[in-house]
Amino acid sequence: MRELFEIKSDCLDIVKRLKAIDKSYFVVRNLSKNTFELHSHNQLKKTYCLTIPYDTLDERTIDLALKTRVCNSDEIFKMIDEHNARREKMVVKQVLDDFKEKLYDS
Repeated sequence: MRELFEIKSDCLDIVKRLKAIDKSYFVVRNLSKNTFELHSHNQLKKTYCLTIPYDTLDERTIDLALKTRVCNSDEIFKMIDEHNARREKMVVKQVLDDFKEKLYDS
């Protein structure tokens, strides 16, 4: 049994709208994982771009495709770095608070 089944059209024209964003895009249904995936013929070696985290193809799929395009990668990496910096600061503060609490409780 083939695991990937290409979606050629849908009732909301999501596939067509994705192709308007990038002609190389195509959508498949991964039957083994029960998910939709976005692929691109422009990818080197393999066509996989991302797994669509929704049960249906809808406007969120278009938003996700636009948000995750390579041309937005600098902004995405900046957001990830800022999130990681905030997270690291929180962890350091928590460790210091725990240390102080144990130090003063002794």
